[in-house]
Amino acid sequence: MKLNILLSLVLSVFCQFLVAGNQKQTIGKEQLRQILETDVELNRLYSNTYHKLLSRMEDDGYLPESLTGAYKGMYPRTVGAYTLLMIETGHYREAELTLNYVFDAMAAHDEIFVPHVVGKEEGRGTIIDDQYQSDAHAHMILGWARLALARGDSQFEKDTWPYVKKLMNRLCDRTLFLYGGWSIEPGLVRAVTFEHSRDGRMWDAFDLLTQSFVGAALTEMIKIADKHGDSRQSSVWREKEKILSEGINKHLVVERDGMPTYAEMFIPNGDGGNPYMGMGWVCFSPIAAGWEGVDRQVMKNTMAYMENHYLQATGGIKWMPTDIYPDGVFVNEVIGKGIGWELDFARAEANYERVNEILQLIKASNVGKSIYMEFAWLEGNGFTRNSKIRKTDVDNAMNNSQWVSRDAGNGEQNTWFCWAMARLRKSVGLPAEPAVHG
Repeated sequence: MKLNILLSLVLSVFCQFLVAGNQKQTIGKEQLRQILETDVELNRLYSNTYHKLLSRMEDDGYLPESLTGAYKGMYPRTVGAYTLLMIETGHYREAELTLNYVFDAMAAHDEIFVPHVVGKEEGRGTIIDDQYQSDAHAHMILGWARLALARGDSQFEKDTWPYVKKLMNRLCDRTLFLYGGWSIEPGLVRAVTFEHSRDGRMWDAFDLLTQSFVGAALTEMIKIADKHGDSRQSSVWREKEKILSEGINKHLVVERDGMPTYAEMFIPNGDGGNPYMGMGWVCFSPIAAGWEGVDRQVMKNTMAYMENHYLQATGGIKWMPTDIYPDGVFVNEVIGKGIGWELDFARAEANYERVNEILQLIKASNVGKSIYMEFAWLEGNGFTRNSKIRKTDVDNAMNNSQWVSRDAGNGEQNTWFCWAMARLRKSVGLPAEPAVHG
């Protein structure tokens, strides 16, 4: 009798375990492939966005940033990302053209700093805004170097190598790469005009994004210097890459929940500087740069911390706030490239459940749009774009808020979204380049 009771209890527990297991829908690689093949809404958004990026570039390489007129001209920061996308889909010629357009505009104005915005006038490149952004400078070099490595020797590489070498040396000389023995020299690259969504302004900072792209550019340029037999140059860059890695580990790694995680920025203060303890899309930037000098475990800790503490859910859709402040307040907004970078991290980790959550966010935040957005936010119940909120607001007052977006077709955000989608599709055996969608 006791044995029968015991067997019944074991069987009951086993059945409950089976039911619980069946209730959890685990998405594997094959299920993800099916979603990517059959989701009409997602396929249309990706196809329209990607092919619009291809068609908007003019024959000479001029790539307008905005389709809505929200931004004038062509952004070199976007060109770097666009080059990485074109590498994923095999459009090397398009990558070369758009890189060269910026280089030609710079050469025409005897410029050795990558400008903020390039324009077009009377058939030739002009500079609309010569403000210097270190991260844009690094984006351009990284795109050029990865293109050179992807396709092998080319006349374009031969012609532009001396110029790009100068750009790399300018980026990591001691003008803004502050290393040495003084307290104001943390071994990081200063971005005096870091264009940030946080507070909608420029920041003067040693930000994680700039460090990641400079480090990645150094890594790839070392390979090219070695290929060109320039051992002296590669040796100089190796030493600077080492200094940068040490600077990141010392000043941009902070402890959270007992684990090392990445800080978004290190803020100069006229002396030793201070880490900025807010978080957001900038913390994802090592993913975009793909720099082997970044500690993968620290990156995993950073993502885990943000998901555990700040990942929100509204109407069944999970979303990561664009910017989170040191006191835990965050904005009711998502940014296009941040979503793309999160997607690529989940892909690399084979976290297909998280991949699917992000795909659902992409559809929800672009509802009613045929081309991917720049920003999207939850609006309603007194909340508008970039409202500062807490989790209690999400739980109590935002369940019926609606996603609203702006600047569909924004070049930078579109490019990073397509880059992530191309890599995701390739990872499950689908073509990186989408078919033209009606």
